[in-house]
Amino acid sequence: MSFTARDLQPLVRGDDWNIKLTLTSENSPVDITGYSYIFTLKENIDDIDADAALQITINASAPDDALGIIYITATNAQTNNLVANKNYHYDIQQTDTGGNVQTLLIGKVKVVKDVTRTT
Repeated sequence: MSFTARDLQPLVRGDDWNIKLTLTSENSPVDITGYSYIFTLKENIDDIDADAALQITINASAPDDALGIIYITATNAQTNNLVANKNYHYDIQQTDTGGNVQTLLIGKVKVVKDVTRTT
């Protein structure tokens, strides 16, 4: 499986983000039981991971794992300090049960400035 280059739709700073990803092969779901994923968001693609604006680790969980579905969620507390009106680089990396690592998606996402700043 090779990576797919795809920019995400803009996301709002200070919001809870929920990105659903469905993995398929030849239009059939891929069983990702036991797989883990890392979603990384960086201002500069060459930054080290420790300097990432946001990094989230996700473990596939039942019953969605058998259907190839993962949810990447970030809380409003995690997105609140992102720079608004900025394009970030992101990728989603998968580690399977054998320890093999693959980048599934790579691209950019614009973080839009939120209007309401109180909760």
